[in-house]
Amino acid sequence: MIPGLENAVFERFGQMYRNSFIASPLLLDDNFSFTNNPNLFIAGQLAGIEGYAGNIASGLVTGINAVRILNKIPFLEFSLTTMIGALIHYIIHADMSSFQPMKAIFGILLKPADNIRRSRIERYEFYSQRALRDIEIYLQEIKFSGKAV
Repeated sequence: MIPGLENAVFERFGQMYRNSFIASPLLLDDNFSFTNNPNLFIAGQLAGIEGYAGNIASGLVTGINAVRILNKIPFLEFSLTTMIGALIHYIIHADMSSFQPMKAIFGILLKPADNIRRSRIERYEFYSQRALRDIEIYLQEIKFSGKAV
């Protein structure tokens, strides 16, 4: 169908790169530190997170948590209603028999408890508004606890 490619052979459909990542569910704690070495942290693609936004967010949270742990302050724990919370939870708690890297998708967020049927757009709007509300509440709790970094 494309002139000049009449005899082209496709070796594999999709992207042609190899993704290297560790077995995060076996190796990492909830703060992205290694279970056998809590002073060593990993984030991003090597931890099994896909996509620029997810990699940046995991690196930021991991860096902040490393500082918090060094200062003996509890590490940040985001709700499963937020994308970063759901992404971290998936990476750390996935079933190792089927573990694959994950990117930020609405399907990993905590399902609504109200069981109201929503269209896809309404569902995404609900997830977004809930996440913004929950993260704002969480950040206020940290701010007023005196344990912000």
